[in-house]
Amino acid sequence: MRTMAVLLAAWCLAAPVGGQDGLSAAQALYADARYEDALKAFDALKAAGGEAPPAALAIERGRAYCLLALDRGADAQRAIEAILRLDPFFKPAEDDASPKIRTAFRDVRRRALAGVLQQVYERAKVAYERKAYDEAAAGFGQVRALLDDPDLVLDAGPRADMRLVAKAFEDLARAASVPSPSAPPPDPAASGGAVAANRPATQPGVAAPGTPPAPPAPGTAREAADAGPLYDGASKDVTPPVPERTEVRIPEQLRRTGPTGDVVVEVVVSAAGTVESATVRMSPDAMTGALVARAAMDWRYRPALKAGVPVRYRMMTKVVVSR
Repeated sequence: MRTMAVLLAAWCLAAPVGGQDGLSAAQALYADARYEDALKAFDALKAAGGEAPPAALAIERGRAYCLLALDRGADAQRAIEAILRLDPFFKPAEDDASPKIRTAFRDVRRRALAGVLQQVYERAKVAYERKAYDEAAAGFGQVRALLDDPDLVLDAGPRADMRLVAKAFEDLARAASVPSPSAPPPDPAASGGAVAANRPATQPGVAAPGTPPAPPAPGTAREAADAGPLYDGASKDVTPPVPERTEVRIPEQLRRTGPTGDVVVEVVVSAAGTVESATVRMSPDAMTGALVARAAMDWRYRPALKAGVPVRYRMMTKVVVSR
């Protein structure tokens, strides 16, 4: 009975005030082991609809617990699947559920979690396509968390591919949700209150006032390991870096259906031969560019040399994406 009391308290804390009376009554019936009556009460709350997500989760949880107590395994499985659609990470805690309930949830999660993962991924992708970047970033973060869930039954190859794609989409969404700094408006006092007629109102690369900022080019960076000078192809007496490991793995699904073409990425190679930053300068699409940029951060080089001393070096690299 202590377990029932703890469970009832946890449910009540999770329920919004507006739906407290109905939920409390149903939960009290469950705590009194009146499972048939409790199930009818939870079913009535579900049929009424319009509940906020926390209450909907509490209702489905109550239904699942009642159905398990009544040995209605198939119905309980469907209720647990509904719970996972509301909260893919939900697991009954040891102090508020019996071993029978925890085992049932674990079994259903193992069977259903791969499908739930795909649904979470699709919702995040739809959010990204409608430019709800904060929502998309959170969704792809959920995808990556679910990929590490011990209950997920998924082969290593598809798991690695989805992790790669989810991380790339998450990075793109976070970059797109951060406004680019815009040029300050001209100071009328500095020009006598007028702009010279032979000068453009905006400079190349600077958005006109009121123009929405564009997301930054796909790329990524890590803090530079040193603060030495940066050389490039125009520098004299500098030997460029020599590639040692420059693999790029494009997930099979994207390679079959995605665009093909050249990705040009600008990399800054440290004096230690690691990549400090990778910025996409040309790509057939943002996703492919983001995948290449992330892969580039793991590339290794024999570093550039100036007078026999390793130095930092900026260079362009082309990656050909084909089927």
